[in-house]
Amino acid sequence: MKTFFKIAGWLVAALVGLFVWHAFPDIQPIVTWGLGAAFIYHVVSTIETVKEVLNAELFEIRRRSIAAEDRLEPIDRKVSAILRDALEQRRARL
Repeated sequence: MKTFFKIAGWLVAALVGLFVWHAFPDIQPIVTWGLGAAFIYHVVSTIETVKEVLNAELFEIRRRSIAAEDRLEPIDRKVSAILRDALEQRRARL
């Protein structure tokens, strides 16, 4: 039902717009500028919303990356120690 009212509202707005457009030709430039400004506003608003969503996602990725680095640091030290020991054993054999 909500969709029906939305579609009906847009149709009524379009019909009223057409009536105003043809009944009052003197205000056509004002209507044109208004529609252009509304379009630009919606485009800029959409771009800002996309930027906010992307920034939130990137922040979450960075937060997870930092948390993963904190968990990997002890493993990195252990692997480095194992490799260092293996290198020392190899040097001792040569």
